[in-house]
Amino acid sequence: MNAKHIDILAKKFRAWKSRRTMKRGFDRRGSALILTLVLTLSLASLATSAIYLGANDQMLALTYDQERNMRYAAEAVLAMGKSTLNFDPLAAPSTGDTTVLDNAAIIDANGKPLPGLTASMYIGPTSSNTGQFGRFVSVVAVVKNQTGAQVVRRLELAQESFAKFAYWSNQETLPPPNNSSIVFANNDQLWGPVWSNDVITIDNSGARFHGTVGTAKTISGVGYGTFDFGYSQRQAPITLPTNTNLAALPGYASAAGFNIAAPNSSSIDQAMMRIEFVARPYNGGAGGLAGLPINGADDGFFRVYVSKSTPGWLRGDSSLTNCGAYYVFATTGTALGSATRPAFVPMSENTMPWFKAALQQNPGKYNSSTITNLTKASALVATTLKQSTARCFLGGDPNLRAVSYHADVTSGYKTDSTNAASGNSAKIFAAMQNIAGDSTTFYPAKTTNPMGYWKAYTGTVAPGVAALWPTEAPYLFPIYRGLNPGTKGIIYVSGTTGLSGTLRGRVTVYATGSVAVLRDIKYVTDPSLNNCTADMLGVIAGNDIMVADNALQDPLNVGGTYENMDDTKDVFIQGVMMALHYAFGAENYTSGPTNANGCEGTANGRGCLYLAGGIIQKNRGPVGLTDGHGFTKRYSYDKCALYNPPPYFPTTGRYTDNRYYEIDPNGFDVAALYRSLTPGP
Repeated sequence: MNAKHIDILAKKFRAWKSRRTMKRGFDRRGSALILTLVLTLSLASLATSAIYLGANDQMLALTYDQERNMRYAAEAVLAMGKSTLNFDPLAAPSTGDTTVLDNAAIIDANGKPLPGLTASMYIGPTSSNTGQFGRFVSVVAVVKNQTGAQVVRRLELAQESFAKFAYWSNQETLPPPNNSSIVFANNDQLWGPVWSNDVITIDNSGARFHGTVGTAKTISGVGYGTFDFGYSQRQAPITLPTNTNLAALPGYASAAGFNIAAPNSSSIDQAMMRIEFVARPYNGGAGGLAGLPINGADDGFFRVYVSKSTPGWLRGDSSLTNCGAYYVFATTGTALGSATRPAFVPMSENTMPWFKAALQQNPGKYNSSTITNLTKASALVATTLKQSTARCFLGGDPNLRAVSYHADVTSGYKTDSTNAASGNSAKIFAAMQNIAGDSTTFYPAKTTNPMGYWKAYTGTVAPGVAALWPTEAPYLFPIYRGLNPGTKGIIYVSGTTGLSGTLRGRVTVYATGSVAVLRDIKYVTDPSLNNCTADMLGVIAGNDIMVADNALQDPLNVGGTYENMDDTKDVFIQGVMMALHYAFGAENYTSGPTNANGCEGTANGRGCLYLAGGIIQKNRGPVGLTDGHGFTKRYSYDKCALYNPPPYFPTTGRYTDNRYYEIDPNGFDVAALYRSLTPGP
């Protein structure tokens, strides 16, 4: 191959290479364009997604913000409703509901309306408005936005009961004419909430408060006090109710046959009527069920005794007709008068022929010298009340059957006395059984009896009650609704009454006069067990509540020594006491012995006054002195009175939170809500 051929081939190769280069360059430029387009479209998609997501997130944030604002606005409206009720307790109607706000603007903390939101507020009762089980009022808030979406909230409020206080006073001074201030001192221990509209004074000997303490004024000596839950001063006063505020209670009592007129409205030393709570093991009828334990709601009753004699007979003051002793008249058997069932004889019967004849039937126990002293008027008191079985009882008590039986001057009594004097042992024992008594020998007495009588229950006596206690049944007032459909837990007394006994059930006693605590007032269920569905007592007196100075609660001077005439030297009160006009205290607390008894190691005159519940009073009342006169206080708090107060017990007018609800807004109807929450009549 010559040079010419080589040159031609070289030119062809260069031409081919040039075409290859041009073709490859053209391919790269096309790929870049496609890639650019793909990247551009991807970035555009991402940008669009970001814009969309950002807008959606902003919309969600706005939605959440608005929902939060609506929720907070509803809670603000509820707070406004609570404030309205605490400022004006009558803002809630008796039935139905009232509209306080109607699609109104909601003002924020800066005084500006919340944009796009309106609120409605409704207030109305959401329980039985009678107050039997407490009074509850609900505030309903409805908040709407511009789109029509809404939130609905309900706050149920409980009207605060006076029963929540362990101690409450309007004035920290003695009643007129004394008017001197009383202080907390000597390391007083107070359990539960304490309140006064007056200055609370604490002595330098100190006091400890285990609950909250509040006053409308100030605390003097605050440094001497120990406050486990703090204290507050210069608070809004709390007003005691008046008889006018309680005007509905007599009607509630009448429905049950519990509206009772007392003979007078005098002070407790002139009390001529008493109410005694009794618990009977009623469990559905006869057939030996009386021996069952007292544990049912249907076991609660009370009796009413009306005195026609001097007040001292009813009160259990020291007298021949109230005091006596138990005796054994037979050496064998289990009947009344036997060793297993001693018979009580009041001293007024000791000089009667039947009593001496009955004692002579048991010469092994009563020798001639003893019989002479027990039946001789000059030695009667000193001999009788020195016996270990000596006791005093309130007028009408079954143990005092002999007094009522004798006072009726029946032919039966005369016959029994004649039989006892005959010398026939069988007739003597029969006479004793007809005249003497014990806790089971209930004797109603005639209404013409000069001493007094038990008042008959005007309602229908349940057959089962009549079968179990045929003599006593007509005089037992049933507390349980199953035996007395009209009962609402209110006993109303027009006038002054005494009070004692063992309570089964939930009752408020309201007396327009004064109330005398004549003997222990206890629950069947020990309040320390905190069984808040069991027993609860409220006592409201238009005047004062006083622990009576009688033979059962103040030791008697018998031949130079002091003797206690009740089952214990101490007095027990379980319940919430409210004295509207004066105070809760002890009668004649400055008199009597100073060291006849003691209270948990400290000598005093009358022993311990154990109170489990609360004291609400206009003036602070004393029960003893530091020199030993009167009682020593031993008060404890029954928290069940806070959670489940006595029926219809007065309220302070202040409302506290009870329950909070979120309500489905779909198809919400406020009128229908209140109807569903308020029971029918």
